[in-house]
Order: sequence, then C-alpha cells, then structure tokens
Amino acid sequence: MKDNYTYPAIICENELGGKDIVFPDFNNATTCASKDSDVIETAQDFLVLMIADAEDNERELPIPGAGKCEVEGKSTLVYINVWMPYHRTKIKEIYVKKTLTIPVWLDVLARENSINFSATLVKGLKETLGLRT
Repeated sequence: MKDNYTYPAIICENELGGKDIVFPDFNNATTCASKDSDVIETAQDFLVLMIADAEDNERELPIPGAGKCEVEGKSTLVYINVWMPYHRTKIKEIYVKKTLTIPVWLDVLARENSINFSATLVKGLKETLGLRT
C-alpha cells in the first residue's frame, strides 16, 4: 500500500455543459463535475474512492498510464495526484493523542468557557495549514 498515487484522466465537456472525467487505467471509469472549478477536486475524490476500494478488497491497482489515453477534440489529458494518508482519514477519521503545553492563565480561561481543547486544536491546525474544515 503506497501513500502517493498519480493517474492520468481525460477531461471533456459533456452535453449538459459540465465536465466528464475519465480514468482510462480504471476501465474508463467516469465521473463528472458541474463546474470547471470542481473538476480537480471531483477527480481526486473519485480516484481516492477507486484506490480505497481496491485496497480494501485486496485488489491490485492498475499501473498508471497503462490504459489507452486517447485525447480527441477539446479533451484534455491531466494527471491527478492523491496523497492517501489525508484521504484515508477523510474516509475514516483516525485520532492520535498529543500532549501540549499552554500558559496557566489560558488554561483557566478555556476551562471557564468550556472550550474543547481537541476540537480547537484541530480547527486551528486546519486553518494554519490552509485546509478546508
């Protein structure tokens, strides 16, 4: 099981004005996005699900680029990369215990206001890393 995967995808406009996203290496598995701005995220989410399904069922993943990538007309060939440790936790949230040190006065104020330290730390880390919450 690897952490980093990159597979080619063919992006083409569909009859509804959206974009079809085809993964030749996965028997031309296809998904679609209604807006151009959603194409890459939709492609990543779809690729993650196909990889996770193969891993869960102990199936061998196809070799990247082994499928026939014929680009016709206004279609575009792109390479979709996913880092599975992040996406696996989106599928199943796994937590680790961390110890932290904060000033006493901040601890007192937080406890008086019933602040959930874990939730606050997760939210702060996501904001600092530029991740969507």
